[in-house]
Amino acid sequence: MAMEILTIINAVANLVVTFTVILFMIFVFGHSEKIDTLHSLEKFFIKAGLATVACGSLLNFLTLTTPPPSEIIMNCGLAILFTWGVWFHYKHYKK
Repeated sequence: MAMEILTIINAVANLVVTFTVILFMIFVFGHSEKIDTLHSLEKFFIKAGLATVACGSLLNFLTLTTPPPSEIIMNCGLAILFTWGVWFHYKHYKK
């Protein structure tokens, strides 16, 4: 029973990470003039890093595995962090 709860928590966290990273990329690359001033290699690293996180969390969601508790905690932290990032950018760019 405890493993099922941990699996559900991990799945929800990974689904949140997937969607919030995608929204974060849209806000950052669609609305930020400061990103345009970066070198193309820097933009590539940002895009590749965020895309890798989104793809990895989607794969974690689809496999529905129960990783070690430390990874579940990290996934929950990433979900909270990217949710804040989307919320922050939405507040500043909705005008």
